[in-house]
Amino acid sequence: MMLPLLSLAQNIVTKDYVEKYKGIAIREMKRTGIPASITLAQGILESASGESNLAKQFNNHFGIKCKTEWTGPKTYQNDDTKNECFRVYPNADSSYRDHSNFLKNRPYYASLFELDPVDDTAWAYGLKKAGYATERDYPQRLLKIIDDYELAQYNYPELVAEDSILANQPQKTNPIVALKKDTIPVAKPIITTADTVIRKVKPTPTKDTLVVKKELDTIPKPIIKEQPKPQQPLPIAKKDTVETKKLAPAYPLNQRFKINQTTAIWGVKGRSFLEIANTYNISLYKLYKFNELTETDLIENDQLIFLGEKRKESSNKIHIVKNEETLYEISQEEGIQLSVIKLYNLKLNDEKLKNGTIVYLFNMVNSAIPTLTKDTIKVLDTKQKSKSLLSLPFLKNKNN
Repeated sequence: MMLPLLSLAQNIVTKDYVEKYKGIAIREMKRTGIPASITLAQGILESASGESNLAKQFNNHFGIKCKTEWTGPKTYQNDDTKNECFRVYPNADSSYRDHSNFLKNRPYYASLFELDPVDDTAWAYGLKKAGYATERDYPQRLLKIIDDYELAQYNYPELVAEDSILANQPQKTNPIVALKKDTIPVAKPIITTADTVIRKVKPTPTKDTLVVKKELDTIPKPIIKEQPKPQQPLPIAKKDTVETKKLAPAYPLNQRFKINQTTAIWGVKGRSFLEIANTYNISLYKLYKFNELTETDLIENDQLIFLGEKRKESSNKIHIVKNEETLYEISQEEGIQLSVIKLYNLKLNDEKLKNGTIVYLFNMVNSAIPTLTKDTIKVLDTKQKSKSLLSLPFLKNKNN
């Protein structure tokens, strides 16, 4: 059965893409431990085999967005939302290298680097589990590309023809001479399962590659003795120096609850926003919008994360600042939109507020003035004197 012309043309384009970038993928595998098959498959999928606008015009082969730490050139393209910021690279090599660093340097991808470096099946599913992509069939799509274009062979560079290993290298060197000078990394043992053994077939060694392999076998492996770690003395607590820390609120972990009738979870520092969006089936940009946050990868500090839009009102009428809270922290604790709280408290800024400061949670102009009794004041004001509450405009000349 003949392939349709469109599929045939795409097949040729993809094969050309593999030939062009397999050398870069192999080099990045040696540098970081990311399987070359995974890198190539992601490049094919994310850049449409190099035919996407981002790849052609801006050398961005993996669709990596700017993020807060990016200081290089930028371009704005429509993606999940309009005019999203994407990274711009001087060449494809830079894009591949940044993609490797992107995975290597983020803590929520750390588990990937504990996997067998040639087990692309585990890597494909591991990427999905770590929140790399939102598509449910992302692992299957990667593995189909790996199968269709036999990319698994590039995870074994010692058995790939010499011209493939040296593709796209800045300088051409004799691989045997280079191997004699440098320390040879010892590859992990290859463990295959019944469902992957058919797909992970090594290419047949040629005469030239057997010479290279023979040279590898004759190089003695260095013996590294592990130095004993010195015992660290336990810190001595001083009576006159007490560290004050904010205690985490008594919110349940790993389950949803409601604050001011809006569903929320307790977000632990270092958790991925993309992973949260995937877990609760929410668009990533909506998650940022609900929590009035700028785009970032990880939760910077333990905090409440809302899974729906916060309300504009609350049954609580005031909030008394404790632990030098900010207006944003108050908006999360009370489940009220930050922009609304700012509108109700025009004289307060976004910085840390002084303990005991009263923050209004209602519109004093358009809302009915609430009536508070002395008993209510005592409940609200457990640590400060009720005198601060009695200074409120709607409490003057009442209940004194």
